[in-house]
Amino acid sequence: MIKIQRFQEGSRPHSRGKKPDLERLCEFPSRAPSALPDRLVKSPTFISEKTYKPYNSKRPSTSRTYLSSLSNHADIKLRGSKEKVTPVKSSLVDMEPAFVDVSKDVPGLTVWRLEGKSRLVEIDDRDIGFFHEGAVYISLQINDDGEASLHYWIGAFANEDHKSLIEEKAHELDRIVTHAAVFSRESQCHESPCFMRLFPDGIVYVESKPKTTVSKASIYAKRMYRIFGRKFIRAACTEPSLEALDSEAACILDGFPRMYVWIGRHCNYALRNKAIQTAKRIRNLQRQGIAHIIVVDERDDGMSEAFKKKLHNSVQISQQTQSCSSDSQDQDNTEMRMHRVNGDHVMYNMPEAAKPPFYQRYLVQRDCYLLDRGPGLPLYVWVGSQAHENEILYAIKRGKTFSQHKQYPDVTPVCRISDDAEPNDFKQNFYDWREKDTKHRKLKKLYSIGNIERALFSRRDKRTVAKKNELWSTDTLPDGEEDTEIWKIDGYKMVKMDNDQHGIFNNGHSYVVLHRIRIERRTQQVLYYWLGSKLTNDDQDSVLDLVLSMNKTLNNQCIVIRVLDGREPTHFMYILGNCLIIYDKDLGDTTDVQTSRMFCVREQDPENTSMRVQQVPVSSSSLNSSAAFILHTPSDGCFLWFGQKSGGSEREYAKQITGYISPTSKYEYVVMTEGRESKSFWNLIGRKQAYPLEFKVEVLDRRPPRLLVCNVKGNKTTFEAIEDFKQEDLCENEIFVLDVYDQIYIWNGAEVESALHKQTPNCLKCYIQSDPAGRSDETISVWFLTRNNEPDAFTKFFPYWTENGTSGQQSYELCRKLIRQENFKVDIEKQMVDRTYVGRKKYDYEDLLKKKLPDDVDPQHKEHHLSDYEFKRALKYPRDQFYRLPFWKQEQLFKSARLGHTWTSENPYKLRIESPDLHNE
Repeated sequence: MIKIQRFQEGSRPHSRGKKPDLERLCEFPSRAPSALPDRLVKSPTFISEKTYKPYNSKRPSTSRTYLSSLSNHADIKLRGSKEKVTPVKSSLVDMEPAFVDVSKDVPGLTVWRLEGKSRLVEIDDRDIGFFHEGAVYISLQINDDGEASLHYWIGAFANEDHKSLIEEKAHELDRIVTHAAVFSRESQCHESPCFMRLFPDGIVYVESKPKTTVSKASIYAKRMYRIFGRKFIRAACTEPSLEALDSEAACILDGFPRMYVWIGRHCNYALRNKAIQTAKRIRNLQRQGIAHIIVVDERDDGMSEAFKKKLHNSVQISQQTQSCSSDSQDQDNTEMRMHRVNGDHVMYNMPEAAKPPFYQRYLVQRDCYLLDRGPGLPLYVWVGSQAHENEILYAIKRGKTFSQHKQYPDVTPVCRISDDAEPNDFKQNFYDWREKDTKHRKLKKLYSIGNIERALFSRRDKRTVAKKNELWSTDTLPDGEEDTEIWKIDGYKMVKMDNDQHGIFNNGHSYVVLHRIRIERRTQQVLYYWLGSKLTNDDQDSVLDLVLSMNKTLNNQCIVIRVLDGREPTHFMYILGNCLIIYDKDLGDTTDVQTSRMFCVREQDPENTSMRVQQVPVSSSSLNSSAAFILHTPSDGCFLWFGQKSGGSEREYAKQITGYISPTSKYEYVVMTEGRESKSFWNLIGRKQAYPLEFKVEVLDRRPPRLLVCNVKGNKTTFEAIEDFKQEDLCENEIFVLDVYDQIYIWNGAEVESALHKQTPNCLKCYIQSDPAGRSDETISVWFLTRNNEPDAFTKFFPYWTENGTSGQQSYELCRKLIRQENFKVDIEKQMVDRTYVGRKKYDYEDLLKKKLPDDVDPQHKEHHLSDYEFKRALKYPRDQFYRLPFWKQEQLFKSARLGHTWTSENPYKLRIESPDLHNE
């Protein structure tokens, strides 16, 4: 606040309708006026944004740091007054000293830990990613664009005072950075994806607190870390025991001078490699790089039994344990709700605003909304760009209130997200989400021949332009020598079709198209299966099983693509000669019928001029202004009807195809345009009825890709999303789903068991049914892929795709080989004792605890002035054994013994330096 000491005498009083400058500066911006009645404005279900007027008021600008922002307002003058108004100095005193140098101009990750009663300490780079279970932390990530991501983390055994205090500190930091784009409350073992992505190497839970009693801190035994997660792993400390071993998981036994990595028999290869990387990280950051890493595979019975004998501690660690689970929470889409938040009371101020499916237009810029997906999943509080200041400040508090009202677990993450900074976990729940940068961009720039390839147009909105990395191009197949075979599926039989019958289908059957492309020395095989619109669901499932078994006979070397009637892709039409004739099951499919028939001719792809000829009922309601129609009658000849919106290519092709549909009328037909029909024409198709003016086919926009792993356990199928995926996230023994919203790729590893491989159709069905966006099966294109047969349409979504880049037995054995090579270079007999104490003057332990220290004592390294006897008396360990402990345990002992200690850092600017050994794989 700013203190006003006195006003100049005789100054002109302010008018009644005008507030002083100082009050207007400190006042929150008011809401924009609305032209709607109060009844509609206050309605929680009224979410139409078009009726609101633009919000022109701006928030007071903040400078780069909190101190400089105060100095900017130090010389504010009142109107009509000669005396300056100075800010109250208590605001600087009340400010957290750890936040003084916080600036949004310096990108990077900074982590603070609450120590003592109320002191925040910035932790060293070596300790980033290591969290004490009894402590609380604040993490601030600043990206290159100056966008802030703020999180406060609460350990499982943190006390209530620290929980409330860290929340206050986090909100103070949020005000300093002018409200972070993402702000969340996190709890141990239940972190949100927004928080986990800050630590790409994973996080390690360290038991106890940073500071405790010396007697408790001096107890150290072998530590076992259970590895959970997928992309961003968690290592949870537990008591070494046989019960902690799981055949589908991995564990790390941290001992000196050796660290053991135990790999379960059924553990996936990605987790195996992550466990080895975590062990190397602990060795490099907590063991000075001096430790041997031994990888023990459960499949090796001899080493596994020898390892189990080491799972015994003479000293028990702690009775406090926090259970972490690797199972992903199931999201019930029927229970999802969106609430409009405008107060602290759940019953009155958080009414239900929408049910699935959600649309992006539901999010009004001047309001605040809460997305509830059920217990165990993060609660997202979305704040619009024009929302009131209070909506931003109290978003986390209101999210916690809502969670308590719904009786959700206390560890449920609450995330406040700003407009235009939504994570993928939030956007995936909306049916029509589109990014802001492409939504409002208009085509104003003129493109030449040289730069037209840089612009790709949206398939729905022709006025928008997007970059290549924002809107992926249409999938294509490589060029080469081609060969095509087509079979018609009749029940459980496959009848091969003659070459002159290629491209002539019936919507009551299904067809299999095998297309081979010979490229130099290799052959690319594509196996299409076309499903008619009048095919039953049971027949569709049987066709998929038949096609997958056919692919198995071809050594799983085919790209299997599902093609639905009416949604044929460009590359499929190209194989059929850019022409497809479809007869109706209920209207007959022969050319020698004695009844009238009508066919619709329309252009499906203007770029390749591919034509689709569809038989329709003989009725005026079947007409469409955007197509050409052929009416064949056995007695009155042939009629060609052209709609007003039909193109020249459609009209010309209708004349050409007439010779096939009606051979007797190849050159004899009557042409009439829309609006100029004869009476005889209407007598043949019935009285004139209303018909559509154009074809309305729902086409989904392509979104950034999402990779999910399919977990099948019994009759339950779940999916786990992988953030910031790479090729190494694909495992040879699992099934993955790559979703680009309008298209889904089902990828099977080369080492997938036959029982799991048979569950591929079920995985597709379960994934579409569990889609939170509410997509229908008919709007999605599906590709089934196998290892070593991935097309460019799939590999383009993975950066730096290589032939052997997936996680499998080969990459796993390579990691073990690198570990053995590193062990050979590590000298575990190397002296680890810090010899700085030699030559320093020694004092008693009690003398070093006094406030006034001798002049020759380094206050940051008091342990150097202890004799060997005093060192063991203070820290309960001899020097040679003490320095064999992990760094986090050494620091804990120093703090518990009240020996102020600061690690010497070669990185004074606190920039994160990752060990190159962590990325050798």
